[in-house]
This record gives sequence, C-alpha cells and structure tokens, in this order.
Amino acid sequence: MKCLIVLFLTLTLINPALAKESRQQKQDRLDGACEVARQKKLAPIRKQFVDECVANKEQANRKECERFYADYGARTGGRAPLFYDLPECVTAFEYRQGVRNRSS
Repeated sequence: MKCLIVLFLTLTLINPALAKESRQQKQDRLDGACEVARQKKLAPIRKQFVDECVANKEQANRKECERFYADYGARTGGRAPLFYDLPECVTAFEYRQGVRNRSS
C-alpha cells in the first residue's frame, strides 16, 4: 500500500495532470483507507481470539483457529461489520452519500 502511495505521488510530480482524481478514484481511495484502518484495528483482536482458540484447543491447530477467525469483524452470519465508525470510514461514507445526494 505504501509503495502505491509513493508511486502515485512520484507520478503526480512528474505529470501534474495525474493529480486530478475522478470521483470514483477518490471514492476508491477513501474506501481503501477505511479498510486499512479497519484491518489495523481488527488484527490484534483476531490475534487474541486465535491465541485463546489455540490455548483452549477449540480447533485442531493454529491454522484452523486462524481460518475460523479470519472473517471476524466482517458482515457474516448475521453479524454487523465492525469499525465502520472509524474516521476514515465515516469520511468514505459521507463522500459516497454526497454523490447520491447530488444525483437525487
């Protein structure tokens, strides 16, 4: 991800026309930032669940525990997704809503 950002910044310095983002590109960038923030927040929680799973022998081995908790925080099994209230996700949501409100 950092490499892509550095590459983009380098290209925009070489060709300033590339700095102009379309609405979709901006939405994709905001959505990506949201997912990075969510995964960063979810990673230690998943690790804790996996460690507890291994310690309590809830699954056959660590790999199975990791597979079991791989989707923790996602919208699965009737559970609401977690951490869409992070600032990056709120920004992405509000930008998307602005697009919808303009077309109404």
